[in-house]
Amino acid sequence: MAQSSAQILRAEVLSGADSAWLRMEQPQNQMVITGMLKLGHSPDWKVFEEVIRKRLLIFDRFRQRVLNPDTIPIWVPDHHFELSYHIRQVDLSDRPHQPAIQEYVEEMLSNPLDFSRPLWELHLLETRDQTTLVAKLHHCIADGIALVRILLSLTTVSADGAYFDPIREYKPVRRTGKQHAGLFSTAGEGIKRIIKALYKFVSMPADTATHVKGELQTIKTAAWSAPVPLADVKALAAKYKTTINDILLWLACGALRRYLTTTGEKPEGASSFRVSIPVNLRYGDDTVMTGNQFGLVFLELPVGVENSQERLRLVQQRMNEIKASGEAWVAYGVLSLLGKMPLVVEQFVVKFLSSKCSAVVTNVPGPRRPLFLAGAKIEDIMFWVPKSGMLGVGISLISYNGGVRIGIASDAGRVPEPDLITRYFVELFDSETANKT
Repeated sequence: MAQSSAQILRAEVLSGADSAWLRMEQPQNQMVITGMLKLGHSPDWKVFEEVIRKRLLIFDRFRQRVLNPDTIPIWVPDHHFELSYHIRQVDLSDRPHQPAIQEYVEEMLSNPLDFSRPLWELHLLETRDQTTLVAKLHHCIADGIALVRILLSLTTVSADGAYFDPIREYKPVRRTGKQHAGLFSTAGEGIKRIIKALYKFVSMPADTATHVKGELQTIKTAAWSAPVPLADVKALAAKYKTTINDILLWLACGALRRYLTTTGEKPEGASSFRVSIPVNLRYGDDTVMTGNQFGLVFLELPVGVENSQERLRLVQQRMNEIKASGEAWVAYGVLSLLGKMPLVVEQFVVKFLSSKCSAVVTNVPGPRRPLFLAGAKIEDIMFWVPKSGMLGVGISLISYNGGVRIGIASDAGRVPEPDLITRYFVELFDSETANKT
């Protein structure tokens, strides 16, 4: 694609946070966010290609590559940029949709991106009975919230309607100045909370050993559920006087407990099953579409508790304690600092922190109405979260058009059957919603 003088890109040093996520890349755990859009029909390839040119390539990061990833990484223009390398049509018409897409996603999770080029790919898969777009984007380009914004900016509100505006319609929650300071009302309080959060990170014992933790392979597995009604999730939140996020974490906790039991573990013996949770730290009026601006908090899921209502109470209590702390801001500061330090230091800290938990869990709110891509209706959306350090399991939750889906990305040696977790999640949801009283 020829570039005008207005499109010439300048070299730019990666931010501390972006650099940190770039340098966490390893063969056993790629730092990529993988997404899937199931389409109602196959879009016209020329129209799709034009959408990518006009809507995606306006973001510099998609025409830049990274130099010096192990030292001081910088964004530089890819002067040999070829769109055809990054968007591909894949003919799988001899295979049924579900197994073909699952196998393809697992291959994309297992195989690294080409670091000599911009770090993204879009594959349009044509199976026997479905068309699916699979996207693979490196975490150093943007965090999950930002990448959802970017992908949604390619869509329209009808087959031939106006482009969807994710900034206007799906802004992050507006925070006050006090909240942006990490909920610190005074400098003294801020220092105390920073020290408390740092002490928690350092003093946490290693997470309980289960077969979910251990040495990792390069082969990954993936699974996802059918959507469950968002209205019913909201009804459960109202019934138990809690948040939608807490309900989803509660169901995920129950699914993990049942999975551990099914696979021979005794969850009652697990003193902890800690998960890291990304927390969005963007301003309510933030219109920046790229970069990483989130912190990580550690939540101890009560998988060892047999009583379902007690599990919910503990999830709610622990999440409330985390929300009242400055842990997310402290974690963001630590990540930004690590991205500027020698690689060996970052690797040591990431390995140390990943020993403290067993999985990563993220929840991304998606569009509340159906959208279209290059004229084709988007019937379903799913994504899989990357896992840093030695984590072997990533749990993704996303809402779209009145439904909520759960996805699992896992190491083949740790969780070879991730579809069990998605199935247990849906079964627990069905059981809870069947109990209306």
